[in-house]
Amino acid sequence: MQTASSTPTKQKNRNRPGIVIAAVCVTAAILFGIHIAHQDTAYPSTDSASIDAELVHVASVVGGRLVELRVQENQHVHKGDMLYRIDPEPYQLTLKQAEASAALAQAEVEHQERLVAIKTVEATSAQDQVHRATTNRDLTARTVRRLAPLAQNSYIPLQEYDQAQVAARNAEISLTQATQQSVAATTAIGDLKSSIAARDASNAALARVRYELAQTEVRAPADGYVTSLHVKTGEVLAPAQALFTLIADDEWHAVGNLRETDLATVHPGDCATVYSMIDRTHAIHGVVDSIGFGVMSLDSAGLARGLPLVPRQMDWVHVAQRFPVRVRLDHADPTLLRMGATATFEIRHGASCH
Repeated sequence: MQTASSTPTKQKNRNRPGIVIAAVCVTAAILFGIHIAHQDTAYPSTDSASIDAELVHVASVVGGRLVELRVQENQHVHKGDMLYRIDPEPYQLTLKQAEASAALAQAEVEHQERLVAIKTVEATSAQDQVHRATTNRDLTARTVRRLAPLAQNSYIPLQEYDQAQVAARNAEISLTQATQQSVAATTAIGDLKSSIAARDASNAALARVRYELAQTEVRAPADGYVTSLHVKTGEVLAPAQALFTLIADDEWHAVGNLRETDLATVHPGDCATVYSMIDRTHAIHGVVDSIGFGVMSLDSAGLARGLPLVPRQMDWVHVAQRFPVRVRLDHADPTLLRMGATATFEIRHGASCH
C-alpha cells in the first residue's frame, strides 16, 4: 500500500517531461525569433516590390493630321524605327516659301554689295576732287601773294591782280563744295548690316521649317514596347500631344520599400536576389542602384509658408517609415519583366548572391 507522501513525488515526476518540453519549445522560439530578427537586419527584404522601367510619352513637336501609323498595341520596336507620320504637305509648302524668302534675302545682300562697291568708287572719285581742289586753292593763293607787291608798285595792271583774287575765291569755294560732296559720298556708302541681318533671319526661319518638316516623321527614341495606343489614322494631333507610351526595355528595375531601421545595412552596389511573381522559380540577379532620400509624410502636412498642422491626439504605437529602394536587374528573362508586376527581393542573400 502506497503512503500519502509518495503520491506528490510521483505526480512531480510525471510533470517533469512536460516542463522540459515546454522549456525547450520556449527556448527554441526565442532562438528562432533572434535568428529571424538577425536575418531581417542583416539581409533586408520585401515581398511588396514591383517591376519598373522608364517611360517615354511619344509625341511630335508639330501638329497635323495623322496619315500613317506603323505600330500597334504591345508591339516591340527598336530605336530608330518609324512609328507614325503626320501629313507633311503643309510643312512642305511652308518650306518652299521659306526657301524663296531666303533666296530673296540673299539676292538683296548681293544687290547691296554691288551698290556699296559703286558708292565706294564714287567716294574715291570725290576724294580725288578734294585733292585737286586743294591743289588749285593753294596755287591761286600763292599767285595772289606773289602779285600783291607788284600791284602795289603798279608793275602789273590792277585788273590782273583782281582776276587772281577772284580765282582764289573761286578755288576756295570749289574746295568747300568738293569736301561736302566727298563727305556725302562717303556717308552714302553705308554697310551691309541690315541686309545681312535680314538674310540671317531668313536662313534661321528656313532651318526652323526644315526641322518642323523632319518632325512629321516620329521614330522610336529607344527600344521598348508600345502601350496605351488608342488612335487611328485621320486623327488631328496637336503639337506635343502624346499619342502613346513607350516602355523602354533597355534597363529594368525592381522598386520596393524598406523600413528605415534596415537602411543602415543597405548600400548602392549591394547584390540582390529578385523574384518576379510571373514565375517565382527563376531568380533574377540585381544590384542596388539607389535609395530614396524622401517620402511624403502626413505628420508634416501643412499649408505652404503657413503654420504646421499638428494633430491633437498622440500615437502610442510608432510605425517605422519606409523608403523606396531601387534595384537594377541584370540579364533577366524578358518574359519575367512586365512593368507593374509584383516582385520580391532580398539584399545580399538568396540564390543570385552566392
